[in-house]
Amino acid sequence: MDSHLDQVLVEFTCKNQPKPSLPTEWALCGEREDRLEVLKVSTFALVISPGDGQLVASAGCSMRLFEALEVGAIPVVLGDHSKLPYHHLIRWSEAVIMVPKPRITELHFLLRSISDNDLLAMRRQGRFLWETYFSTSESIFSTILASVRTSIQIPAAPIREEPAQEIPHKAGKLAGTDANMADNGDLDLGPVEVEPPYASPRFLRNFTYTAADVYRTWNRAPGPFHLFPHTPLDPVLPSEAKFLGSGTGFRPIGGGSGGSGKEFQAALGGNVPREQFTVVMLTYEREEVLMNSLERLNGLPYLNKVVVVWNSPKPPSDDLLWPDIGLPIVVVHTEKNSLNNRFLPWDAVETEAILSIDDDAHLRHDEIMFGFRVWREARDRIVGFPGRFHAWDVNHQSWLYNSNYSCELSMVLTGAAFFHKYYAYLYSYVMPQAIRDMVDEYINCEDIAMNFLVSHITRKPPIKVTSRWTFRCPGCPQALSHDDSHFHERHKCINFFVKVYGYMPLLYTQFRVDSVLFKTRLPHDKTKCFKFI
Repeated sequence: MDSHLDQVLVEFTCKNQPKPSLPTEWALCGEREDRLEVLKVSTFALVISPGDGQLVASAGCSMRLFEALEVGAIPVVLGDHSKLPYHHLIRWSEAVIMVPKPRITELHFLLRSISDNDLLAMRRQGRFLWETYFSTSESIFSTILASVRTSIQIPAAPIREEPAQEIPHKAGKLAGTDANMADNGDLDLGPVEVEPPYASPRFLRNFTYTAADVYRTWNRAPGPFHLFPHTPLDPVLPSEAKFLGSGTGFRPIGGGSGGSGKEFQAALGGNVPREQFTVVMLTYEREEVLMNSLERLNGLPYLNKVVVVWNSPKPPSDDLLWPDIGLPIVVVHTEKNSLNNRFLPWDAVETEAILSIDDDAHLRHDEIMFGFRVWREARDRIVGFPGRFHAWDVNHQSWLYNSNYSCELSMVLTGAAFFHKYYAYLYSYVMPQAIRDMVDEYINCEDIAMNFLVSHITRKPPIKVTSRWTFRCPGCPQALSHDDSHFHERHKCINFFVKVYGYMPLLYTQFRVDSVLFKTRLPHDKTKCFKFI
């Protein structure tokens, strides 16, 4: 293998007095600042474990490990008998390369065989581990407590929710009486819930444990069901299944036709048979637009409730009549006008799924239902409608925000998107405060901030559904996004967020999910199916 371009720094002497160390380990040379300067321009950092095979860790090795992680160099630990911190909880193989000492002669070949993409992923993961667990005294102490708590199986204390201070309002006419407001689309939506509506599994933070996380598997021997992680060898028992006698066979209730056509439309399906979502709608002094948007939600299946985030300091008009859509509409008072209010984990939101939507977004019922179906298959992602992407400006050496039509995207705007309530907690209480401050300063970019957060946590891009690119209601007042300064601010936001995170977390994707009517050999009463492309 050609190695003439590789640069290797090996120092056997110290410019100043080396740090005290154990007799069988290599001493630390120089000052910390000098070592970090070298590591900043390094791809790998060699960490030689102590020569004493019974010694699995040492202060010197730990210092080298943490310094490498801090600046984004990949630690190469020579000596597979070493035990890295919290090795029983952290998957160090995603950030550290461990090589037995007898294979030292192969080290160069092994390092050269790692692809650039893997190198980048390992450097990012290493930096993430350092920031999360080892960067400050507080994080170290929290890590120790979390490790002990995990070992003795004590759940973490629940994170606080934002109390929703409701604004009293009165319902007016029954929604659905205006034919112009009906916009269900062309697809069958499944059963519209009637009285009494069934309860949706409530999101209880770290206590949530639904069929989305585990599968019901049969233990092969006759007996009760147990919850096991699914493996390819385990027979999966679908939701809502019943036994045929005492044998090993089973068939899903209500079908036997593979869940296609009419049966697919008549049930939500998926791993959580009974689930709903909450609409969180942000509004600011556009009462007529808001009332029309709320009325369009009438009859929407699987809708649990609507939470209206009233961002205006002025209360709603006294004579304002709210539409009666047959479901609770909770109007929440906010302390200040902030776009961050969109992502507060309101205690009124009792579902895992949140549909964040602007008051002027115009979505048909079939589009919303399709987006909900897709989100249930990708619960850790942002799933929504307006796609955008970021691009690198070569001339100015900076990132740009782009809203042009494209087959590739890296963001889905949260003016019309599904996400898990878990991310509302992270956005409001965990994400760096500097990001929320910039959102308040520009009154902009909260959707970009949420995309940064989710991509940073999951290392996955969002999912766009349907081919439409804009979703503004016709005839609505012009939004702030039409102002020229809007895009300049979003350019600045992206570059600032990159500095906060230390890298660009957004990921590109060319994947889009569409609902397509197609013909197949089915009985005449089974005419419609979804096709994912």
